[in-house]
Amino acid sequence: MKTYNEKKLLILSFALFFLVMMVFIVHSVSFFQLSDQAIFGILFYSFSFIGIFFISLTSNYFVFKLKKEILKLKRMQDVDFLTGCPNWIKFKRDVETLVKKDQTQPYAMIIFDVDKFKAINDLYGDQTGNEILTAIARILEKHLETNELFSRIATDNFSVLMKYKGYGQFSQRVEKLIHEISGYSPKFIIGISMGIYLIEEDRDIHTLSDRANMAKRSIKDNSQVSYAFYDDGMRHSMMIENAIENRMEMALRNREFEVYLQPKYLFSDEHIIGAEALVRWNDPKRGILPPNDFIPLFEKNGFVKKIDTYMFEEVCKLLQKWKKEMDQLTNMIISVNFSRLHLENTSLPEELLAIANRYHIDPKMIEIELTEGTVFDNENQMVAIMNHLKASGFHISIDDFGRAYSSLNTLKNLPADILKLDKAFFTESADNARGNKIITSMLNMAKDLDLITVAEGVETQEQVDFLKEKGCDIAQGFFYAKPMNVIEFEDFVNKKLKSA
Repeated sequence: MKTYNEKKLLILSFALFFLVMMVFIVHSVSFFQLSDQAIFGILFYSFSFIGIFFISLTSNYFVFKLKKEILKLKRMQDVDFLTGCPNWIKFKRDVETLVKKDQTQPYAMIIFDVDKFKAINDLYGDQTGNEILTAIARILEKHLETNELFSRIATDNFSVLMKYKGYGQFSQRVEKLIHEISGYSPKFIIGISMGIYLIEEDRDIHTLSDRANMAKRSIKDNSQVSYAFYDDGMRHSMMIENAIENRMEMALRNREFEVYLQPKYLFSDEHIIGAEALVRWNDPKRGILPPNDFIPLFEKNGFVKKIDTYMFEEVCKLLQKWKKEMDQLTNMIISVNFSRLHLENTSLPEELLAIANRYHIDPKMIEIELTEGTVFDNENQMVAIMNHLKASGFHISIDDFGRAYSSLNTLKNLPADILKLDKAFFTESADNARGNKIITSMLNMAKDLDLITVAEGVETQEQVDFLKEKGCDIAQGFFYAKPMNVIEFEDFVNKKLKSA
């Protein structure tokens, strides 16, 4: 099928016009000798052809303008509106063409995003976020070679097709790229999480991007690693994660998540004063699953917020039961863990207080545990939430203190009641003189701040003696008792009370 060509039509129009003019000139010599009918015919055909010419000329002009607009729209469909770089639609099309065209050249599919990009927008404004995205596009443009491609997929997600010429050379290029992106802003370091898939036989664009994404997700929120290569183990892990995600909502409705309690002991007299509520998944097919099998995934997909609230309500129900049926347990303070994701919800204190009031539970019987990483990543909002929780009557504890970088200056400003020392911290400190002095200073500092200290993960008599000597207040760990279900915990405490 022949396509419309305005240039050919324009030439034809000029030719017709020229022909009409020639005919007119030839006949004009004897124009006055012709009959009226002949003169009318000449004029009719002359004006007809002139009309055709001008209609052709006008239509060609508008067709030309229309084609220009269509081409402009097509180009816009292929370009990211913010950065001006190719978008995902064009990238997919170009990748499929390129990898099929040159199947001898090894390529790698790369997908990456900016760590905590939403926080950057919230703290510094959308303009700063847009500048970062535009800068990333310019950096990619500068670093890529001939027959290499990139695009902005959406928000802070980018894709790259890069030649693979061996691990050493490729890794150097990737690290150089990450280094330049990380150092773009003078205000902060821009963290990158990058997944890489070395293209093999399967060159379907969706498979390539899925596997690069799997590699990226394997290191997401890991500040120590910026990029990872895909391997088949990731695919297996992803299948397991998908199975868990397909079941999690139904499992929550079916009340498959259960409260396990690990007792807390006073170092001074070794009496049980409370417990930490720990979640276990009682799967009908796989049995009891420990939290490490599902909590990291729930942290990633946000489902942990539902689990935390569910656990809190289950603890309130339990405390209500003890209040009615078991006087000997009514003084037990139960601690409940809350993920850092709850920082997004400034209404958390009101919601927890409403649940406690529903079961007629005094908030002072519940301790809210927040990990150290949660506090120091979101200090201002965390302090506001902690103040509100404390004003509502809840106890506040900082969990895993010593696992991450611990800012003592920040700690003194937090409205916390309890400081929980991470097991690894005091275990290592007990083994050398310098560590001994550090934990002694930390325990003294906690006392100066009127903080109760809890050592979790206590497993040996040596640790008990060391911590007791240094003035730690409360112990929790396998040396005393493992986590147990509610019935086991009730029996355990009753036996302890009878033997006392």
